[in-house]
Amino acid sequence: MPKKFQTVKGMRDFLPLDFKKFHYIIQKVRDLFQVYNYQEINMPIVEDFDLIAEKAGEEIRKTMYVFKDKAERTLALRPEMTASIARTYISNFMKAQPKPVKLGYIGQCYRYDNPQFGRYREFFQAGFEFIGSSNVVSDVEIITICCNLMKNLNFKDFSIKIGHVGILRNILKQENIEENQQDRIFGLIDKGEIEQVFDILIELKVSKNCSNILEKLFELKGKNLSNIIKQASKLLSNYSESMKSLENLKELIKFAEINNISNYIDLNLGFARGLEYYTGMIFEIFIPDLDIAVGGGGRYDRLIEIFGGNPTPAVGCALGIDRILLAMDQIKIFSNIVLSPDKILIVPFNDEMLLKAIEISNQFRENGKCIELEIVRNNLKKALQYADSQHFRFVIIVAPKELKDNKFGIRDMKSGEQKTVSFKEALKILEISKK
Repeated sequence: MPKKFQTVKGMRDFLPLDFKKFHYIIQKVRDLFQVYNYQEINMPIVEDFDLIAEKAGEEIRKTMYVFKDKAERTLALRPEMTASIARTYISNFMKAQPKPVKLGYIGQCYRYDNPQFGRYREFFQAGFEFIGSSNVVSDVEIITICCNLMKNLNFKDFSIKIGHVGILRNILKQENIEENQQDRIFGLIDKGEIEQVFDILIELKVSKNCSNILEKLFELKGKNLSNIIKQASKLLSNYSESMKSLENLKELIKFAEINNISNYIDLNLGFARGLEYYTGMIFEIFIPDLDIAVGGGGRYDRLIEIFGGNPTPAVGCALGIDRILLAMDQIKIFSNIVLSPDKILIVPFNDEMLLKAIEISNQFRENGKCIELEIVRNNLKKALQYADSQHFRFVIIVAPKELKDNKFGIRDMKSGEQKTVSFKEALKILEISKK
C-alpha cells in the first residue's frame, strides 16, 4: 500500500483563498514600504548558526532548526530576521550608502515550537528596519507604521504595548547583575514567570529596596501615560541611567501624540521581550480576544557592532503575517473585502466554436480580465452549473448564430440576465460591474 504523505507537523499549505488573503496583507505592507521610503530586500532562509544564536535569546536558541551541511558547517533556518538584517547592512550598505538606511522585508521563518493557535513552525514575517539614527523620531516612525498597517487592514480596535529595556537593565546593572543573568531574567519576564524572577533576585542577593522597586514597576501599566511616567520618576530617582531611559519614553510619547497614535499606546514598565539584542524601547501589537501578539519590535543599538560593524543605532519591527490573517478571519474583516477580480468563463457552444473562443479569451486577457476557457464539460447546461459552483460572475457563450454578427452571448450569473453583445460592449458591462 503506498505511503500517505502529509504536511510536516507545524507546516501548512496555503490554499487559494488563504493565499489571496495573504497577498492582500502583503500588498498593504508594500504600500507602506513605498510611502515611508523603505527599500525591500530579500535574504537567505539559511544562515550561519553563530550569527543567529549570538543574541537571539535562550528560548529561540532552543527552538531553532539547526543542521550541518556537506562541508560540516553548522547552519540554521532563520527564526527571525533581525540578525540577517544586521549582517546584510554590514556587507552591503554600511560603506556604500549614507545613513539612514531604511530596509523592508517579507519572508519565511522557522522555529521548532509546539504548534498551537497562531503558532506555526513555518511562519511569515514582514518588517521595517530604520538603521543609522538614535533619534526617538525613528522609534515613533516604526510604531506609527505599525499603527497605519493595522488601520489600513481595517482593524478598529488594537493596542501597542510599549516598554523600555533600559529601565530594568540599568537597575540590575547598578545592582551588579551580570548581563547573562539579566538576559535570563528578561526571558522569564517575557514568559510571564514573575515569581521565578524574584526567586533569582534573592539568589543574586539583590537589595530589598531594588526588589521593591521592581515589584512596583511591574504594576505600572495602562493608558494613563503621564501618570505612569510621573510614578516611575519617583521610583527611579536613585537610578540615573534608568531615569534617562524613562526620559526617552517620555519624549517618545510626546512625538506619538504629534503623530496621533498615543491613544493606541499601553505603557508597561515591567515589560520585556525574549530577544537579547534590544537596548531601548520595545513594543508589541495586540488585538482584543487574541491572546498572542501580532507583531513587535524595538531598538537594537549594539547588534551591528557585535557582528563586526561600526557602532550603529537601529530600530525595527516584525509583523506576524499569519497571525494578522488569523485575526482578520476571527473578526470577519475579509467579509467586506474584494480579494479577486470578477471571473469570466468562456464557453464554446460546440467544437467548431473552440478556435474562436480561444481568440476571444486572448482578447479579454489582453485587457486584463480574469478568464477561464471551458474545455472539460461538453454541454452548456453543465458549463453553467460549473460556473455557478465556482463563483464565476460572467459566462460568455460563443455560438454560431451570434458569431455571424461578430457578437456573443454574455450572462451575468448574479442577476441571471443574458445579452448578445460585441466585444466592446462586453468590456463596458464588465467595467460597470466593478463599480
